Amino acid sequence: MPHQQFLDAGRDAWKKYLALTYYAQTHRGRLPANPAAPPSLESQVLDSNWRRVTANGYDFQIDALSRTRKIYGLLAITLSPVRSRTNQARAGVPDRRAGDDGGHYIAARFNGPRASFNHFAQNANFNRGEYRLLEDGWARDLRAGRKVVVDIVPHYSGLSQRPDNTFITWYIDGKKRSKSFPNEATK
Repeated sequence: MPHQQFLDAGRDAWKKYLALTYYAQTHRGRLPANPAAPPSLESQVLDSNWRRVTANGYDFQIDALSRTRKIYGLLAITLSPVRSRTNQARAGVPDRRAGDDGGHYIAARFNGPRASFNHFAQNANFNRGEYRLLEDGWARDLRAGRKVVVDIVPHYSGLSQRPDNTFITWYIDGKKRSKSFPNEATK
C-alpha cells in the first residue's frame, strides 16, 4: 500500500472511532444502526445536542462545542451597560486571530448578557465599523420609540470557535431587513 493511502486509511479509521465513541456517549451506550458507517463526528456535534439559554430577555442556542448558533430577541436600551472584559478577552480561543476583538452578539448597551455565549472573536475593524454602525442604527430606532427585534445566526467553518460569517435579520416595527456580514475587515 502506498504511503499516502496508508495515512488516509489511518485517518479515516481514527475519525470513525471518534464518531462511534461520541455516538455511544450521547446515546446511552448504543451504537448507530450501521456501526461500519456512523454519522460523522462533525455532523453529530454541529446538528444536534443544542441547548437553549434565555438571559436578559434574549434566547441563545448553543451547540455541544459551546458555540452560540442562534440569538433572538427584542432589543432594549439599558441605562447602565455592564461588560465582562474576561469573556471578551477569551472569545473565540483557540481560533481567535491577532486582529480580533471580543465582540458581543447583543451589545452591553442593549442589556446583552455578560456570559461567554454572548461573545465571539470578531475582527476589530468589523466590530468597530460596520457592526457598530448597525448597532447605532438600532439604538436610534429604539430611542425613536420603534420596536427592534433581532435574529442573529453565526456560521462556523468546521469545528472552529471563531465564526467566519454572521447572518443578521432584524425587524423594525415589523419591517424585515437582513444582511450577511463576513467576520473580516470592512472595505
